[in-house]
Amino acid sequence: MQQGILKYLILDDEELARFAVENEADKFSFLKKIASCAHPVEALELINRFSPDVIFLDIEMPLMSGMELIRKKMMDTVLPVLITSHPDYAIESYELNAFDYLLKPFTAERFARCAYRLYNFFQLRTKAFAFDNEQAAGYIFIKQGHEKVKLPVKDILYLEAMKDYTCIKTVSKRYLVLTTLKAILHKLPDDVFVQIHRSYIVNYTKVTAVDKNQVAIQSETFPVGKLYKAALKLYFN
Repeated sequence: MQQGILKYLILDDEELARFAVENEADKFSFLKKIASCAHPVEALELINRFSPDVIFLDIEMPLMSGMELIRKKMMDTVLPVLITSHPDYAIESYELNAFDYLLKPFTAERFARCAYRLYNFFQLRTKAFAFDNEQAAGYIFIKQGHEKVKLPVKDILYLEAMKDYTCIKTVSKRYLVLTTLKAILHKLPDDVFVQIHRSYIVNYTKVTAVDKNQVAIQSETFPVGKLYKAALKLYFN
């Protein structure tokens, strides 16, 4: 998916069926057709050449069925949406991880539901990839007012909840971010950051002293909540 656009391929041995899919897909600016074909073998070549995000395909076709194509290609890079006149394959399609299953003749409303589900799925997946890349690179992005700040994770000392805001203290600066403590915790590596209190998360590599009731980072001390003592022991035996 590039810049919110989903590239799709149509595979059906019936010309009218291919036209019906294209006609509905044209109503959505985020769907872009890369090809339309009647033969599964040709579809395999097009998938390898153009790497579509989605393939709308029939099941019963000459030479190779839609199910066989999914098994052959495994659809690890392209999401299959099956469009067929036969309801009997529905269970098998979901066992093969088909994204959706539309019965011919489908309505505009039914296609629209499928299209928006595809869009939302790819949006979420893109965000997940971006999040993974952030973590792998060792930094997170935060919003400081209208400014987006790239913050190295290793520089964070602790985080403190302040109602609707979270204070992030680094080795050189404090940031006040309009988000919850829980939301930021999900962005941080769990082998480095530990929640010690409902209001505090600390970078355990920066902790200078610890006992059963509090931890210290440099000259600051933080209480340890009763519910978090067990988690703290995993980091400090």
